Amino acid sequence: MSTLLALVTSLLLLLYLRNTDPKRRRVHHQPAWHKERYQKITWIMSMLPGAVLLFLEIYAAFIMWFAAFSLIGWLVAVPKPKKN
Repeated sequence: MSTLLALVTSLLLLLYLRNTDPKRRRVHHQPAWHKERYQKITWIMSMLPGAVLLFLEIYAAFIMWFAAFSLIGWLVAVPKPKKN
């Protein structure tokens, strides 16, 4: 259960990073993101669940999260945005 919670948290933060990325928005002809981006803090927060799992000494959950984190990152980056 802790692994799933950590993965969902990381997924949501990676989706935010994807949706606010200026280069991705420009390449896919989307309007520019005019709100403030919190890129550094979002990256740190996306990796924080792994640190928490290590701190709590839940090593099996950390290994599963660590393996799935990169996979989720690729899966988030692959789809092209829908045309309006």
